[in-house]
Amino acid sequence: MPLADFTRLLRLLGTILSIVLPALYLSIATFHQEALPTELLLAIAGARERVPFPAIIEILLMELAFELIREAGLRIPGLLGSTIGIVGALILGQAAVEANLVSPIMVVIIAITGLASFTIPDYRLASALRILRFIFLLAASAMGLVGVSLSLLVVTVILCSMKSFGMPYLVPIGPKTMPGFDIVRRGPVFRQEMRPDALNTQDQRRQPHISRKWITEPPVGRDDEQ
Repeated sequence: MPLADFTRLLRLLGTILSIVLPALYLSIATFHQEALPTELLLAIAGARERVPFPAIIEILLMELAFELIREAGLRIPGLLGSTIGIVGALILGQAAVEANLVSPIMVVIIAITGLASFTIPDYRLASALRILRFIFLLAASAMGLVGVSLSLLVVTVILCSMKSFGMPYLVPIGPKTMPGFDIVRRGPVFRQEMRPDALNTQDQRRQPHISRKWITEPPVGRDDEQ
C-alpha cells in the first residue's frame, strides 16, 4: 500500500533527522567546513557574522527555548496551547534573529528538527530521543563527525544488546528474519501468510495460502438462488 509505505518512510526519516540534524550541522559548521560548497559556506558565515556566541551555545539556546515552548503548550488547556506554541515560536525566533543572538540558518535547523520530532508516533520514544539529541550535540561539539559516528555506534550496540520480553529489540532487523521483515515495505494483509520466525511458534503459518476463499469459489447462479 503506497500511502502506508510512504508514511513509514516519512516517520523513519523524521526520527533520524530529529536525532542527528543539529549535531551534523554543528560538526560540519565547526570542524568540517570543507564538506560544504563554497557558496553555502559563505552564506552560513555571513549569517553568523554578528552572532556573538559559538555554534554550540547557539544550538543549546534554541533547543532549550523550543523545549520551553513545547512544555508550555502542553500545560495550557484546550486549543490555546497549540496556538500559543506556534505564535510564541514565531515571535521568539524572529526576535532572536533581529537581536543577533542566533543566526537565521540556526532557526531553520531547529524548526526542521522540531517538526521531524513530531512525526514520531510514540510520545515516550520521542521524549527519549529528545535527551539523546543533546548527547549527540555534546559529542559533535567535542569531536565533530567522529563524535557523531561514535555516538551512533554506541547507540546501535546498546540497541542490539537490548531485549524486550525475551525478544531482541531490533528484530526483524537484527537478527534479520525474512518472514517478518516488513519494516518499510509491507504487503496486503491477505499475503501475510507466515508468522515472524523470531517468535519460534509451533505453527509458523498465520493463515492459509488462500485466505480469501470467496475469490476462488464460483459465482452463485440464479438457478441456485431459486
